[in-house]
Amino acid sequence: MRSISTEKSLQMSRQSKLSSIATRGVFLTLFLANSVRIYAQSDYTIQGQVVDAKTGKPVPFVTLSVAEGKISNETNADGYFMLDLPKQLKQDTLTLTAINYRLTQMPLSTLPATHAVVQLAPVSYQAQASILDTYFSLERSFQARDTLLKAVAVIAKNYTNEPTLLHGFYRETIEKQQPNVCVSYTEGLIDVYKPSYYFTKKDDQIRFIKGRRKPLTTFTVPVLTPGPWVSNMLDIVKYQEFLFRNGKLNKDYVFELAGQTLIGDQPVYIINFKPRTFYVTTGYFAGKLFIAAESLAIVRAEYKLTEKGLAIVNKSKYAQVYSTKLQNRDYTVSYTKFDNRWSFQGGSVENTFTYTASDFPFRSRVDFVITQRQSENVKPFKATEQATYTKLPMQSFDATNNAFWNGENYLMPSLPYPTLVITSHSKP
Repeated sequence: MRSISTEKSLQMSRQSKLSSIATRGVFLTLFLANSVRIYAQSDYTIQGQVVDAKTGKPVPFVTLSVAEGKISNETNADGYFMLDLPKQLKQDTLTLTAINYRLTQMPLSTLPATHAVVQLAPVSYQAQASILDTYFSLERSFQARDTLLKAVAVIAKNYTNEPTLLHGFYRETIEKQQPNVCVSYTEGLIDVYKPSYYFTKKDDQIRFIKGRRKPLTTFTVPVLTPGPWVSNMLDIVKYQEFLFRNGKLNKDYVFELAGQTLIGDQPVYIINFKPRTFYVTTGYFAGKLFIAAESLAIVRAEYKLTEKGLAIVNKSKYAQVYSTKLQNRDYTVSYTKFDNRWSFQGGSVENTFTYTASDFPFRSRVDFVITQRQSENVKPFKATEQATYTKLPMQSFDATNNAFWNGENYLMPSLPYPTLVITSHSKP
């Protein structure tokens, strides 16, 4: 689990590293080291919407994958998606997975290029007070704490066991509420060098590819969750200190089975966690973990900062410098299959906060999605290639520039693009 320096204080063993961040297969070769698409001249694009088969309502943040996870994307908050693919994949199969929905697969050739509508069959959430722990014994009652310990023990077995190059897209927005106006809109592409999950103590490396933002001038509000590093913040399996330490569970938390559901074709346990009491030392989070029933892989997480966690962040040096008070922070994390193992897919971080001087309320959100994966001939980035917080080569945002993301998969925006308030003032 990673965050900016304010949150790094919540993760005792990684505090110093977090502070530095805040201050500054044929188809496996779909992108080269410099992220130039080798199939760019033969791409074709599919756009559409994913809806609930019973209600017809859009299904947000569905994972779409092609070529066994080498190419992926997600639907946006309104269920819309786009897939930019090489023509060589036109006979491949599109796989769609989402929480509380059955796995859906269909030939890409059956989908129209525009206005494609894909229906997902919902499943009912099953609340259960007890369930058998089938991983070791059918006779033993399910114990949430024991099952999570087993999940930690098999991380190296369940997740990608060799270095992987991940290509991802992020979008970061900051909105001033009452009235609701957007004050910052940022999009970017990054590469992530992710070592094998067998070596959980080896840090990911981030390489910035390109991006655009509006306004291009100094932000009127601080960026609480820097987009290029949001993948580090979200990968709860790799950065797991707040729940799991050295293969043991944090005793400051209570774990309990809440029920069972489906994510695609995977039956999953839903395990709630929360601090044992308000007065515990490190119980800064509360939420849900989704554990694949058969393999015990952690395939999803939904959690937030507790009242005490927020208090710790708001006492940090970062919050004091920027005169902010964080009121809420929510996380969502998802994983998908790649080479028959689980791989980080994406997620979001959402904040609500105020300026302590003016008490103006703000809402910020970062969405991140992995769009391409490569596991052959993957090497760490050179020091000169790695992103630094103060040197991101951003371009000025132009909503009419439809060519900016040509050849790239990206999370579709909620149209129309937001109207932005541009000001040179340092504070609202």
